[in-house]
Amino acid sequence: MATAQQAGERRSLHGGALRPVNVLAIAIAAISPTTSVFLVYGAGLASAGTGVIWAFLIGAVIALAMAYCYAEVGGVFPSAGGAYTIVRRALGPVWGGVATVMFLLLGIVVTASILVASATYLVQLTGANLPVNWVAFGMMVLVTALSVEKISPTSWVTGLMLVIELTVIIVFTVFCFAHVSLGSNPFTHPSLPASHGSGLIAVGAAGMISAIVPALFAFNGYDWPLYFAEESSGARRSLPRAVMLAALVSVVVEVLAVIAATYAIHGLSGTAASAAPLSLIASRVMGSVGAKILLVGVVIAMFDTGLAGNLAYARIYYAAARDGMWPKPLNGFFGHLSQRSQVPVWGFVVLFVGNAILCIFTSLNNLITFTGVVIVAVYLLVAVSALVSRVRDRGLARTFRMPLWPLPPLVAIAGVIIALTQQAARDLWITFGIGAVSFAVYFLARRRLPGRLDGDSGASTTPAAVTSEVEGAA
Repeated sequence: MATAQQAGERRSLHGGALRPVNVLAIAIAAISPTTSVFLVYGAGLASAGTGVIWAFLIGAVIALAMAYCYAEVGGVFPSAGGAYTIVRRALGPVWGGVATVMFLLLGIVVTASILVASATYLVQLTGANLPVNWVAFGMMVLVTALSVEKISPTSWVTGLMLVIELTVIIVFTVFCFAHVSLGSNPFTHPSLPASHGSGLIAVGAAGMISAIVPALFAFNGYDWPLYFAEESSGARRSLPRAVMLAALVSVVVEVLAVIAATYAIHGLSGTAASAAPLSLIASRVMGSVGAKILLVGVVIAMFDTGLAGNLAYARIYYAAARDGMWPKPLNGFFGHLSQRSQVPVWGFVVLFVGNAILCIFTSLNNLITFTGVVIVAVYLLVAVSALVSRVRDRGLARTFRMPLWPLPPLVAIAGVIIALTQQAARDLWITFGIGAVSFAVYFLARRRLPGRLDGDSGASTTPAAVTSEVEGAA
């Protein structure tokens, strides 16, 4: 009987369905400047005050450095596995297994965090007495229904919603710059409301560093083009460019929005204490009607982000199954493609169950802080992979080479480690524990895992019309 890995060498996702513009739209939708700013700005403002600007600027440098890493190594190993494949091919199957588990965790957490936020704004907008968690659950049902359809029409849906959300965040930024009211200069004198009593206190380096991980969470998603490598034309050349362009767009739009919003703050203490500080700022600079129109765009943007994110995670599970990285029964499960839509349908079912449970039973803040740490842990693995791959795999063709190597991965590694030092010990220990257990399990099972460069699970794999081989694999 064929193994999942052997079956994977003879088939892949349906190639060539996406044009570069579709992939770029999915990537920017996954980042979603509107979603990102409205999702994490409050957390950044609460911990760093007006120093949130510096947190986003430092995060932008790390994000661009990481984008270079993703673009170069993703071009060498194009695959639906994206970052998972990068880590497995560069560092070996044991570390690839750790990345697989991290992505399994992220997949059942990230979409829920975004949809809970979207539902929160929707309930606030309508004024209806609706349970936020159940509204988020309904959104997850719709996200799943769209995810299991063919990728090409779904990509056009994400693209249309992307146009709406970019218009929203740009208009909001312009209004904020037109209504500057902050007294002190946040670049030279970042400040934070005093914890006891009135007044403001200066923000130190530790406070700004603590907000870097939320900022990195906000920029996350520029690697999304890599997960559609097997469904895109000219993947080896087009996808690295899409990664860099998506990162650049997110950095410019989000940093400008954060600077504008911070300068438009009227009363830092009250704004920082608000559960939705950007809604408060929007009401002041745009009026009540303008703020409501803005919130409509925010709800659309967050739903679009949840959809774009969901599309990639099932493809990661699928690529890992094709490589034989799951326990044997799960290789066939996650490796199954729908004969109608040619997408990994059972992966979407798992994503639905996990995210639906979290949509109903958890809070937004609990999700954001933890997922930020897990995302940064994946960044660390990818940055190390970019260093190792350039040295170990120097004979492989590279359609994209990062400038100033090895500076970008070194900057990313240093930035990530510094940012992690200021995160909650609970989130760090949970992430470390999951990583350590995953490493131990895959180390013990390393003899049955594929070799570092075994198989050709990249975009060059010939598409197949039949998926029964993986269904019966393992």
